[in-house]
This record gives sequence, structure tokens and C-alpha cells, in this order.
Amino acid sequence: MTKTRIASLRKQRGWTQEHLSEVSQVNTRTIQRLESGEDGSLETLNLIAKALNVQINDLFESLPDSDKGQEIMTFDHNKAEQTRKWSALQKFYHTCINIGFIVLMVLLAALLSLTYNDMILDVGGIVWLILWPVGFGVIKLVEVNWLDPQLFRKFPLAESLNSAYTQQGSGGPEIASKKHTILWVIGIVILGVLIIWAIFNFYLIKIFGI
Repeated sequence: MTKTRIASLRKQRGWTQEHLSEVSQVNTRTIQRLESGEDGSLETLNLIAKALNVQINDLFESLPDSDKGQEIMTFDHNKAEQTRKWSALQKFYHTCINIGFIVLMVLLAALLSLTYNDMILDVGGIVWLILWPVGFGVIKLVEVNWLDPQLFRKFPLAESLNSAYTQQGSGGPEIASKKHTILWVIGIVILGVLIIWAIFNFYLIKIFGI
């Protein structure tokens, strides 16, 4: 292999080898060996390239006409192809889930409109209103914590444009921070409580005139 550009790319960002190791999840000693010109696996090079936001072939000053050079070019091509497929499937599944939920809510509203029981209408209406924000919040949690990781396992080379994910080696995607999930859960709970509080106050005014 020819001389790598890892050191220069790292220094352009003002990063130390330790920081690049932390961001890429690659051992510092391995980074030192790569910067000195030693060979490395495509998986390791992919993690470093992702951390530096470049393609694998950009890690080198030039790619010689060799099996290794061709292997890297093929790897980059496969990664781009998997990213394209992952993105398309993610949008398709997310759209289907959200449309399915909206259709379900419309059907539920239609069923409620068929009843003549005032209590069922009132209680059902409250539940129906609460289900909107809670439902979309639950859908988001399912997408982030289950659906998207499943897609990553199917396309392990795919690069997510969503900051909620980071590729962590061959183990597949990992949620970048638990804060992402925690914030959604807190948001769902707060929104649900606010809606219940607003409806409760509405009925107090309606019943007692206060």
C-alpha cells in the first residue's frame, strides 16, 4: 500500500490519535500502525474513513493498480450501494407505518361516530386525542430502537445520515446516545399529561362552570 493520508486528515481536524481512536472505535495502536504505512483490514479502514467523513480510497495518497486497491474500490462501491438501499427501505417502511397509523386512527374515529352512548363518546374522544401524540412517539421509538437496527443488520455497510446512529464495527449500529430514546419517552409522557390536564379542566368548566 502507498502512504496513507490518515495523519494529515486527522491533523486538519485538529484531532489527536487518541481522539480519532475514540470517534472511530479503533485502537490507538492500530491507528499508529496505519499512519506509519502498515496495512489494515477493510473493516478498520471503513471505521476510520467514517470517523473522518471520507471514502476509504481518500485515506491514501494514491491507490496502486493492485488487488488491494481494487478491493478498496469495490468496498467503497458496495458501501454506497448498501447505503442507497438502506435509505430507500427506511423511507418506505417509515412511510407505511405512519400512514397505517393514520388510517387506523381515522377508522377508530369512524367507529366512535357510530355510537350513541355519550359516555363512550366522551371517553373514546379523550383516548382518541391522546393516542395521536403518544402513537407517533411510540412509532418513533420502534423505528429507532428496532426497525432501523434491523435494516442496519441487513445492510451492515450502510451509512446513516441520522445522527442518532453510529456504526460500531461488525456488531451493527448502536444508538449514539440513550438521550435520544429518553427524550422521546419524556416527550410522550409530558404531552399525554398536558392533554389529559386540558381535557380534565374543560370538563370541570363544562360540568361545574368553574
